[in-house]
Amino acid sequence: MSFLRIRPADIQIGHALPWDVFDGKGTLLLSRGQTVSTDTQLERLLEIGVFAETALLTRTRNEAPRARTVTGSARPPSVVAMLEQVRKRLDHVVNHLATLVSEQTLGDEIRGLAAMVENASRGEPNVALAMVILRQEGRYATRQMVNVAVVSRLVAVSMDMTPDDVRAVVCAALTMNLTKVALQDAMQRQTEPLTAQQREEMERHPREARDLLLRAGVNEPLWLDSVLQHHEHIDGSGYPGRLTDGAIVLGAQVLALADLFCARVTSRAYRPAVSSNVALRGILLERGKGIDPVVAGHFIKTLGVYPPGLMVRLANGEIGIVVKHGSKPNCPVVASLIGPRGAPLSLVLRRDTSIDLYTIRETVDPNGFSAYVRMESIWGDTARTVDE
Repeated sequence: MSFLRIRPADIQIGHALPWDVFDGKGTLLLSRGQTVSTDTQLERLLEIGVFAETALLTRTRNEAPRARTVTGSARPPSVVAMLEQVRKRLDHVVNHLATLVSEQTLGDEIRGLAAMVENASRGEPNVALAMVILRQEGRYATRQMVNVAVVSRLVAVSMDMTPDDVRAVVCAALTMNLTKVALQDAMQRQTEPLTAQQREEMERHPREARDLLLRAGVNEPLWLDSVLQHHEHIDGSGYPGRLTDGAIVLGAQVLALADLFCARVTSRAYRPAVSSNVALRGILLERGKGIDPVVAGHFIKTLGVYPPGLMVRLANGEIGIVVKHGSKPNCPVVASLIGPRGAPLSLVLRRDTSIDLYTIRETVDPNGFSAYVRMESIWGDTARTVDE
């Protein structure tokens, strides 16, 4: 593969890059689809000397300026904006739940939200997963259901579930806690352990949520069973039915693990969040006998040893965010944001952690990382906050 040096006119500020950008040693700095947002960033790139693949760079140089502008303006849908919209619309569902049930429109509303979740996670799964960790604003109860829907959908696809079954699992995730939103709101502020009454309410909610869906006219068996069984464990230690292995539908097993994972990586009043790789490892160790090893294997395959959005420190001292899976399971691609001396980098730099200099040394406590992570600077246009 041959490379050409990038000129100032080759990069349009604010537009998605049409090719990968490398430094003089062939190290990937920016991926296709990312944007250079400011003149300062562009100047810094040109100062260090950056390159693109000869064939791709030559092609864009030969395009007419008008054509390049039109192509650049065809922006991909924003995964962040789509999922933020799902969160807002699910809040609306919760606030108008009685009306939607009585009018028998709850099912259609949820199916529409499920389609949005599927589109978002299909378009850029790494951005959808990173939102679970990096965007924890808003009401916990509805955010948790949307997060579980994202993770469950990706795992269900990995397990080769049929499209209809995948949709049913996503719908179940978006409705599994509809009858305990008030309890979750209280628990989010609560620093003391659950009361006996709250624990009883927790154990009732799967059946109550299933019954609510029946009253709303939902009749898909996998959707209903996944909601009813999403706190069951294959060793019989779950609730409400104390079911064992063969009696628990696959959709419920997927929801159960996704629910635990998304809860662990979220800060609560009574405990801090834990890093996503620690959360997944802890769940598998604690619940080993209660989790089907095949389901667990697909979770690890989908999320990775280091899931997207995880904050890590590299061997060279830089701090960055896991972007996507790398060449090896334990060597993801990382976007470095903070330099070895603690100062923000002027450019977000892609690091291949299979290289000794950039190996992951440790995870970074998300509670100690106060800087706001601008997802668009890491994943490009699909992670912009506002869809246009």
